[in-house]
Amino acid sequence: MSRYWKAALPFLLAAVIILAAASRPVVLHIGFPCDSYWNVPGENYYTFIDAAIEKFEAEHPSVKVEYTSGIRVEDYTEWLSGQYLLGQEPDVMVILPEDLVIFSDTASLRELDPFMKQDPEADLSGFYPAALQAGADKGKQYALPLECVPQMMFINKTLLQKEHIRIPDNDWTWDEFYSLCEQLTRDTDGDGIVDQFGVYDYGWEEALVANGCSLFSEDGQHCLLNQSAQESAMQFARKIYQLNAGTDLSEKTFDEGRVAFRPMLFSEYRSYEPYPWRIKRSSNFEWDCIAMPSGTSVGGGNYSRLSTLMLGISQRTKHSRLSWELLKTIACTEEMQTMVYTELSGVSALHSVTESDEVARLLQLDSQDTASRGMSTLPAIMEDTLATPRFARYHQAMESADRLITEAMSADKNFELQLLQIQQQLDVALTS
Repeated sequence: MSRYWKAALPFLLAAVIILAAASRPVVLHIGFPCDSYWNVPGENYYTFIDAAIEKFEAEHPSVKVEYTSGIRVEDYTEWLSGQYLLGQEPDVMVILPEDLVIFSDTASLRELDPFMKQDPEADLSGFYPAALQAGADKGKQYALPLECVPQMMFINKTLLQKEHIRIPDNDWTWDEFYSLCEQLTRDTDGDGIVDQFGVYDYGWEEALVANGCSLFSEDGQHCLLNQSAQESAMQFARKIYQLNAGTDLSEKTFDEGRVAFRPMLFSEYRSYEPYPWRIKRSSNFEWDCIAMPSGTSVGGGNYSRLSTLMLGISQRTKHSRLSWELLKTIACTEEMQTMVYTELSGVSALHSVTESDEVARLLQLDSQDTASRGMSTLPAIMEDTLATPRFARYHQAMESADRLITEAMSADKNFELQLLQIQQQLDVALTS
């Protein structure tokens, strides 16, 4: 070999390696649970994600998207945390509602604000505010909504018709709600046992939302039970509790058609609709849904809790721009967000999708005309949703609060004094 070729060989080899590397596709990884976060049947996450990948890869021919299959939602947080520890976390990932603060506090997620500021296609005004707020922490956006689920008031239309009661309007109040529940809760066969009920499963959390307030401060440092809106919410929740006290009321009672009202997530509500789930759960009454009743405080309204699954990007991804494009394909395109209604059990967080004629048609087909009113009022219900404040120990604090408040409601003691004691106990727990 000549001296010339000996000198040129390293450069030729380097060029071949560079060309080979350039011809290999970029590989992005996406992480998601394969089943429903809201524990309802019929979600087709693989169909949804595969469609998103097909759309993205068609627009980015030099990129391949891969995922690990078979991760159940109950194992997803542990799996994702393990991938972070190994340095093998996906570039784009589904974030469960309870995990956002954990991952944002540990600098595991990339802040999305810089992408959104530079991308004219990222129109945040297109999202329902509460769904967008679910992906924010301390004033920064770390995730965008994939799908969300509002709470609605499920109505047994057959029972109301039997009692000659019209379905309440969407702007109904606690006073009307309680009056109807009191009227409907009675012994119908004269055996001395209450066998028909106004409401099932309306508790203190629903009452707080109706009054436009929360149990804890946003930073998770204080319990707010001593404020007037929170106290009046607790008083109303206790009235509902006492209305049903001493009765054998359960989900089975509701499924048998003996309860008029029940708060229900949109995902649960839809699981009543498609065959064969309707036949399995209940076939002896017709149903519909409306907004939740409004509280009495100045900040109250016909508000609903909103639970949101989100999409975020790993802080350590080597392909941040492509990861943003993949996230945007899933969360921001009307094509993929319309598929939320055909393949998943939630609601799109995009105004343009949820308020579209196509989605109205899909939901009408879904309901088989049994719940036409509720489906048509979904956009209005979404406008009045509230995001739940999250902090690192939120779930432990809520479990403690639920236990203490439930005990107080059933105890034959001064309720106001018990609330004060609960406030003190929770304040200590939050700061310890």
